[in-house]
Amino acid sequence: MTRNVLLLSIFAILGYGFWISPDFKTIAAGVAIFLLGMLSLEKGFKSFSGGVLANFLQRTTDATWKSLSFGMVATSLMQSSSLVSVLTISFLSAGLIPLAQGIGIIFGANLGTTTGAWLV
Repeated sequence: MTRNVLLLSIFAILGYGFWISPDFKTIAAGVAIFLLGMLSLEKGFKSFSGGVLANFLQRTTDATWKSLSFGMVATSLMQSSSLVSVLTISFLSAGLIPLAQGIGIIFGANLGTTTGAWLV
């Protein structure tokens, strides 16, 4: 019962926001597209699980220092810690890597963002 009331109130607030502000529509559409992309990415990674990608991730993240290094190298190559973080979250939700290794990759991604400053 409370869940239905909560959902109804959320829909009412969203409807009011859509009615009042066109900018609210743009922001909501952007968030919806982002979430759809994340769900599609997760579904794609789940279809890859058990294959080459899973074996590669298992070898490169089986120790914490390896996952930290993997995050640093991936961010240095892609120059985007946000992309590495999104991919790591997708790997976690698909069950390709455990949480400890995911945290190591994200810490490595944060360290890898400084490589541009090191090179300059």
